[in-house]
Amino acid sequence: MAKTTQKKVLIVGAGATGLAAAHHMQKQGAEVIIVEKAAELGGLAGSFAVQDEPLERFYHHLFASDKAAIDLINEIGLSDKLHFYPSNNAIYYGGTVYPFSTPKDMMLFKPVGLVGRIRFAATSAYLKFTSHWRPLEKQLALTWLNKWAGKQVTTIIWEPLIRGKFGDRAKEIVMSWLWARVHYRTFKLGYMQGGFQQIYEVLADSIKEKGGTFIMGQGIETLKSDAKKGVTAVLENGKKITADAALVTVAEPLFAKMTGTSFDASKSHGHLGATCFVLELKHSLIPYYWLNINDDEFPFLAVVEHTRMVGRERYNNKHVVYVGNYVPHDDWRFTTDPKELLEKYIPYLQRLNPAFSKDWIEDWHFSKAPFTQPIVTQQYAQQIPPNKTELPHVWLANMAQIYPQDRGQNYAFAMGKKVADEMLN
Repeated sequence: MAKTTQKKVLIVGAGATGLAAAHHMQKQGAEVIIVEKAAELGGLAGSFAVQDEPLERFYHHLFASDKAAIDLINEIGLSDKLHFYPSNNAIYYGGTVYPFSTPKDMMLFKPVGLVGRIRFAATSAYLKFTSHWRPLEKQLALTWLNKWAGKQVTTIIWEPLIRGKFGDRAKEIVMSWLWARVHYRTFKLGYMQGGFQQIYEVLADSIKEKGGTFIMGQGIETLKSDAKKGVTAVLENGKKITADAALVTVAEPLFAKMTGTSFDASKSHGHLGATCFVLELKHSLIPYYWLNINDDEFPFLAVVEHTRMVGRERYNNKHVVYVGNYVPHDDWRFTTDPKELLEKYIPYLQRLNPAFSKDWIEDWHFSKAPFTQPIVTQQYAQQIPPNKTELPHVWLANMAQIYPQDRGQNYAFAMGKKVADEMLN
């Protein structure tokens, strides 16, 4: 039986980590206050309405191996909403779209010769089945891939994906990061009928029913702690909150700003930002769910036709398409006005489907976030901050701390539970 506590805990952030932590803390008797700067729940998995249906601002799905997420969904009574679908992926390379969902597709991938395809299959199988990833921390991803998968496979398949995500930092990315991408992923993808927003709404309702407090639309201006007195937070509106302990679920630069602690960017792993369009189209853009863009002329990384996986019925028969990117904060794709940015993207969408025209777009939405993709270099493991900070009674939990993973609802839910247990036991 879990220990019970009378602690009052301030949780900064109503995303997956913060809500999961609050859920598990309340099981142990803690009182929780959740402060969220945004007006909506979910953090990077937050949603808005598309044709009156909740949809994530940034594309999300689960894998069949995502145990923490599946367990939580079952626990809160939403298992009937979660459905798994066969993967339906492709690669755009050399002006052609190639199916790339199954081992058979991969072995028939014509841009790579037969020997290269065999090497691709062998190295992918190794990464899928080995659990010994620590030695890969010493290897750079592109160096390892060139050696074992071969130059042709690396140049055509892997390097465009790594460079598309990390840009000029691609050569610095460590192989253990890529191992986790291959090792834990499955050929079936999961999505919740009605959107993942349901998880956050059910958790929030449960937390409120158990006496938890939510303060939405307010950021933390300052957070101070004292070994004897606990923590004191000042909100943007000047209101003060006191608690016995605090769990902060934001990126390290934001944590340093609110706590007044030092942050040396030169010694940090760094983050990329994410930009994402959601297009509501009259017609289908691509015959696949997920299309990797293996062409460095393109200004975006991936096109995800959401309604190729879940169907169009819930979206008033519109074709819902994500166009996503990870970019530095000073990159033109992060700083350009969204309307102008979409205009720049349209010629590239036409290269994917020559029939596409601007009048296919009935509506569009744009989201961006500054701290989404940690840059996972060989020094990364030494740069991860501990969950228990040097400040008395203050804990930190964010996506930079789930290495060798780097993001995802599943790992956020797992971290929330882990840190909740550590804080209270």
